[in-house]
Amino acid sequence: MPKTSKRATPNQNRSQKTMERVLTAAAELLEEVGFEGLSTNMICKRAGLTPPALYRYFPNKYAVLKELGERLMEAQNALLDDWNPAAEPLAPQIEHFLRETLLVTRTFKAGGWIMRSLHATPILSDVRVESHRRMATLMTEKTVEYRPDLDRNQVFASARVSVELGYALIEMLFDEPTIDEDAAIRMTAEILADHQRRLLRA
Repeated sequence: MPKTSKRATPNQNRSQKTMERVLTAAAELLEEVGFEGLSTNMICKRAGLTPPALYRYFPNKYAVLKELGERLMEAQNALLDDWNPAAEPLAPQIEHFLRETLLVTRTFKAGGWIMRSLHATPILSDVRVESHRRMATLMTEKTVEYRPDLDRNQVFASARVSVELGYALIEMLFDEPTIDEDAAIRMTAEILADHQRRLLRA
């Protein structure tokens, strides 16, 4: 199995700029050729670097994509800081979160391709899974704080399902551009809101 860990974390400003050039080049190429067509040689050429300069930080293209994926997931997850499980009406809050997640993903260079790649590449699935677990854990903590009588394991399972449904919607909107985006978001928000209400009534 190819290694997906960075070889080094740059400390100096020049080294940080070099790594950012690698990531920018990789994101641009993802949009042009997709993950299967991407290679470290292509990244080097686009970034104006030699292969040894790239390999100083990343052993392969999987490690590059893992870094991009972690950054995208972090930007998406930050939106949950304001999550309020007791908000009423609940559906508009969820709808807002879904729209903001979609916006963050679209704004992030090659965001759609990064999400697809994390989902379709088994060696990188841990990036997506761990990110979704963190989101579910945050939702669980906030829900249990509001309702300490609820079973934590049940709340986590419920949150985990909600996170997966939300991200399935985001991926679908990238893959099916002809679908009515507003209607799909509202529908999903209502489903997730009803799911949350059932949990809180337990």
